[in-house]
Amino acid sequence: MGLLAPAFLAGLFAIGIPIAIHLINRERRAVVQFPSLMFLHKIPYRSVRRQKLRHLLLLAMRCLALALLVAAFSRPFLQRRNATSSSLLGARERVVLVDRSYSMGYADHWKRALDAARVETRDLAGNDRATIVFFANDPVAATEPTASQARLERAIAGAKLSSEGTRYEPALKLAAQILSASNLPRKEVVMISDFQRIAWGRRDDVRLPPGAAMRTVDVGGAQGADLAVTQASTDRDRVGDRDRVTVTARVTNTGAAARTIDATLELGGRAVETKKLTVPPKGVAQARFAPNVVPASATRGTVRITRDSLPANDAFNFTLAPGEAVSVLIVLPSKPRTNQGLYLSRALAIGDRPAFRVDVKAEDALRAGDLVSRSLVILDEVPPPNGAVGTRLREAIVAGTGLLVVPGDLAAARWSNEWRALMPARLGSVVDRTRDAGGTVATVDYGHPVFELFSAPRSGDFSTAHLFRYRLLVAPGDSGVIARLDDGAPALVEKSVGGGKVLMWASSLDEYWTDLPLQPVFLPFVHELAKYAGRYGDARAWFQAGDVLDLSRHGELTAPFVADAGAGAGASPLVLESPSGHRTPLTASGADHLATLSEQGFYELRGLGTAAGSGRPIAVNVDPKESDLSRFDPRELVAAVMATPGAGPSSSGSSAAPEELERGQTMWWYLLVVALLLLVAETILSNRLSKTESGSRESAGENGLSESAGRV
Repeated sequence: MGLLAPAFLAGLFAIGIPIAIHLINRERRAVVQFPSLMFLHKIPYRSVRRQKLRHLLLLAMRCLALALLVAAFSRPFLQRRNATSSSLLGARERVVLVDRSYSMGYADHWKRALDAARVETRDLAGNDRATIVFFANDPVAATEPTASQARLERAIAGAKLSSEGTRYEPALKLAAQILSASNLPRKEVVMISDFQRIAWGRRDDVRLPPGAAMRTVDVGGAQGADLAVTQASTDRDRVGDRDRVTVTARVTNTGAAARTIDATLELGGRAVETKKLTVPPKGVAQARFAPNVVPASATRGTVRITRDSLPANDAFNFTLAPGEAVSVLIVLPSKPRTNQGLYLSRALAIGDRPAFRVDVKAEDALRAGDLVSRSLVILDEVPPPNGAVGTRLREAIVAGTGLLVVPGDLAAARWSNEWRALMPARLGSVVDRTRDAGGTVATVDYGHPVFELFSAPRSGDFSTAHLFRYRLLVAPGDSGVIARLDDGAPALVEKSVGGGKVLMWASSLDEYWTDLPLQPVFLPFVHELAKYAGRYGDARAWFQAGDVLDLSRHGELTAPFVADAGAGAGASPLVLESPSGHRTPLTASGADHLATLSEQGFYELRGLGTAAGSGRPIAVNVDPKESDLSRFDPRELVAAVMATPGAGPSSSGSSAAPEELERGQTMWWYLLVVALLLLVAETILSNRLSKTESGSRESAGENGLSESAGRV
């Protein structure tokens, strides 16, 4: 038995109303009219203070009628959860959602969750079906809808905790899809979780199909306390000819008591320093370790604290790597004009984070070997090379090398067909705007990586630069245009070629055609342009579990393995090995350049011929937000998911079809009919008793009158 509106039970206090009426009802005096009172003897009227309950049957009928009305509005219904009633109401489609985020590793929560999943799959009967879905950031169906207890048990037994955080919305959406595709009459969702508050946003909009029900199994218990390493920063400085790094770890405490722990720094798998650290209650403390020399190659680093009830966040991984520079080759004409390439090379030479290693070559001195390990090649008013050098450059572009073309007043008629096919735009005539003080860069795509730095207010104004002459660029369909001049002509155009980028700038990069090199925006513009074209992703010391690794944007990771691969280097096979030993084939570009980093620990990226353990380590950590174990009431989640017409039965845990649920709630109609019949009977009885008492009072009045007359 259950109630849909238990708050109406407060109406039972109304039963006191008829009782009070029966208790305070006072005896009424009968008034007799006399023409004269001179012959009557005055007798004082004495009120009867002690009252008695009279007409107990009438009182009982009134109280019972009120109780039935309250019960009817509370909407009682019958719960049918046993196998017999299940078979009568129809088969069930049940989706069991099991939270496997790393917070479920706290204490015995994971074991309790698996035990609860077994309970939910063992009470299936008849034609019932169940689906096991494990979820963290994203859900994964471990089985298809099945009635096989053996398959469900194997799925539960093979489940493992994830390193990712918790999100309820994707899991509930998958459950809704499974239920919508089902033809069974009864549908329900069972969610097993610790119900962390950070996992559910009030803006999340998920609805289960009409008639579906949802139940929750809370395995979290009381809110727990936890210590976690949430961050590790690496500050570098240069001492002599060596870089030194100082590692600082941030440790949080969500408990109500201070904790003293050991914090250990490990480099290359070896513990180098341990510090005692006292973390205040619900506070933060920092462990700052002594400076260490930056290793000559990428090295694994870990800050580890004393193990507690949630071990997953007791370690923080990072990678220490020597400073990696973007290798840039500037190709100038055989007889350059004065200061040609000067502004460009000087701007790149003073770059920091990343540094740019710049080499300048004349076009007649360019050799194929000069293109090896280049991140970016700039053709500064030089036609694309032909022969072996041209072939090698095109192969490098496909492999991931960037190309920036500054055409100047070159004649494109002599360019080979291979190069024309790679260019992002067709060259038009030279536009001379010296008479109107030059054109300006009026429109840029601030969402593009080259111009994203300038999207904030007062971060740089391109309109201060004037382009007195520029080349008309004709982009097919205006595709790839990321900057335009005030007359609508493209100023900067790009095109993806294999794993590399080819960009074309309409004017010059010195003061020959423009005063842009004299403006404050020139330096950051050149840096961002070189970083983007050279595929430099900000060197990340660590990733977060669930992040997607895009090798096409991290040339610093793939450069050691594809630099000398020659033709097709961008598609040369790479291997990404996870901490658990799973290997994923990848390429630096092309269709297989993406991988999801789902495990905590160190991945290793290797190329052909690279021995295991000699590849590039990639550190992955758990989401520090998941360390917050504060909880919310699961009923909030159920109310949000079932907030649709016909969703009322969800709170009761019933999972019947709508017509069956309505059939189970018809009890309130019977209660209402009985209450109305009682009220009718009470009215009739009350009228009869009232007439009887009225007649009695009239008789008593006549008797009193006779007695008074006798005395007279």
